Amino acid sequence: MEYVLSIIIGFLCGFLLKFSINWLDIEGYKIHYNNFLLEIICPLPWLWSFLNLPLFEAVIFSLVVMILIGIAFVDYNTMQIPLVYILFGFVILTAAIFKKSIYISSALWGIFVGAIIPLMIMGLLWLITKRQGMGYGDIQMGIILGAWLGPMRMAITLFLASVLSLLVWIVVSLVKGFDKDRAMPMAPFLSVAGTGIYVGSFYYPELFHLLII
Repeated sequence: MEYVLSIIIGFLCGFLLKFSINWLDIEGYKIHYNNFLLEIICPLPWLWSFLNLPLFEAVIFSLVVMILIGIAFVDYNTMQIPLVYILFGFVILTAAIFKKSIYISSALWGIFVGAIIPLMIMGLLWLITKRQGMGYGDIQMGIILGAWLGPMRMAITLFLASVLSLLVWIVVSLVKGFDKDRAMPMAPFLSVAGTGIYVGSFYYPELFHLLII
């Protein structure tokens, strides 16, 4: 029964996520109500988490992934990250810290790896090249991901997201022609990498302990 309930909750979250994207109406981007892609995707994290995690952690995981999905959709289509999703993620993770589902030391170090270091690198690149490799929305997203994943998983997430974005950039360049100024939205890659690393660390914790050592 709880599995059916998790699917229903996920479907409703997908509908609400679509509603919120349409309500935000960033640069005119909207998802048609006959498009049920979000309603299909969103039950998956709810079902997986209810099958594998304690109830509170399952809810935190699912809500964070909902935010990541929303950010990924909007950033892919508009190259912008809605601040409202970042703030919602901050509220969720603050609740997780208060419930000691996430240790504050891990969250702070994760934020340092996910946001502070990339911000310093971004500033250094701007001084050298006068170009901005990442957007401030990506830095804000790094705060959420870093607090959620902790420092080690966040570092791997940044690496994996960079590799994925590079591979996609190469494929797009081969298809559409090389353009050194072509911008790629980073949020979809961060979302996929972060979720994948979280799930991977659940199934292969020994590998992540080895990486820490």
